[in-house]
Amino acid sequence: MGKQKFNARKFLKSIKNNLGKRSPDPVEDEQREDDLDSLNEEPKQDEGRAKSKFGRGKRIFDKVGGFFDPEPQKERVLSREDFRGAGDVYFASVSAFYKVIERILWVLLVLFLVFSLLTNYKEITFNNFFYLLKDFSSAADSETYNYQVLSYDSDKRQKFALFRGGIVSASPSSVSVFTTSGRRSLRNNNDYYSPNIVACDKYFLVYDAKSSSFSVYNSFSKVYNKKFEDSMVITDAAFDDDGSFAVATLQDGIKMKIYLYRKNIKLGGEIPQYNYVFDMSLNSSENRLATIAYDVGSGTGKTVVTVFDTANANNKPIVHSFADEFPISCSYLENGNLAVITNGSIRIFDKNLNQNQKESFYEATVNAFNVSKNGAVAVVSSGTVRTVYAYNSKGALVYNKPIGENIIKADIVGKYLFLQTASGVIRIDTDNKTREFLSSSQGDMLVYSEDTAIICGEAKAVYLVFDQ
Repeated sequence: MGKQKFNARKFLKSIKNNLGKRSPDPVEDEQREDDLDSLNEEPKQDEGRAKSKFGRGKRIFDKVGGFFDPEPQKERVLSREDFRGAGDVYFASVSAFYKVIERILWVLLVLFLVFSLLTNYKEITFNNFFYLLKDFSSAADSETYNYQVLSYDSDKRQKFALFRGGIVSASPSSVSVFTTSGRRSLRNNNDYYSPNIVACDKYFLVYDAKSSSFSVYNSFSKVYNKKFEDSMVITDAAFDDDGSFAVATLQDGIKMKIYLYRKNIKLGGEIPQYNYVFDMSLNSSENRLATIAYDVGSGTGKTVVTVFDTANANNKPIVHSFADEFPISCSYLENGNLAVITNGSIRIFDKNLNQNQKESFYEATVNAFNVSKNGAVAVVSSGTVRTVYAYNSKGALVYNKPIGENIIKADIVGKYLFLQTASGVIRIDTDNKTREFLSSSQGDMLVYSEDTAIICGEAKAVYLVFDQ
């Protein structure tokens, strides 16, 4: 092999071309290539993650959509052996539709339960759960009653009220609750001098008219007890259907005050009174409390009807008064009107105390009366003539006729008047004015329904069932 001749010109040109350049480092070149590769890979990995998340989200969305889509259900039904025929496509579609409806209802049920738990978690207590279980039997009794005789401890001084399809009795020594089947669901020993009862579908309240204490019960236990100052005496109490109630007190024989309780048995407010309140009624749906009182005034005396706004104590009450009449009772009717009975008239007012109806009976004696959400009834006598006046739950006059019997108690439910005499109960149809009579022993009459009255005697209650 021959020697190569050194070429200086070529060598100088090579140096000039590579002047200022570093010689390549193999290690650095490898790192540089790795870095470039990693830069190229990271966007690919991020893109892959995003696609993966999007894919998972899409799959979840597709599953949820498929859960409520009837087409997969139809295909699943058609894939079965029983639905291979072409004529079964319609029935498969119907089956798939109702399957989706079933799933929607299950989801709504779960959402409803979650919402109920979140909004009522404070009410989820052992006592309430126990009450729910105990109340099943009472509900069953109210649906399967057979109008039998209810027996209880004999006491001439006990009072009665309807409660949850059965009756509640309060004597000076005890309080008892009976279902319509005759089963006693509560017996509570107490010490009352003169007990009185007011009730709604949720609770009943027993107060001692000669003391400063009252108690609230459900169908199997006492749930609340309150004792005011010894100088205070409870004069009246009223319930509304939602469980809210009011208690009127008289202090030192001079000052009156009404205590308002919400449906959760929490004190909601106090209303001072400047006249003696004879009766009161609550309408919680309209946030109203109505009272009927007597104002001596300058000596002539007058009946004063007052309506308070229970939601805002600062609102001025609505007042309506009429002279020369003595107050007896008042109650809100089912349609929200207010019925008022005095010794001289029956009046029906709207919620703003505008008078809609009036029946006057001057120089007469009120022998029997009753006013509730079902209507207002008064039996009055003038000399030897006795007359029955009755308004229904809508505030319409439905009966105004004389009667020969001596009536000791009256009530109205639906279109029927119930009039108790010394020997039994008269039921009058206010539409066609026909009447029926069932004999009974003496006692306190409670009207259970349009065809049933209960006569509560000293030791037993007897159901009187009229023809339907």
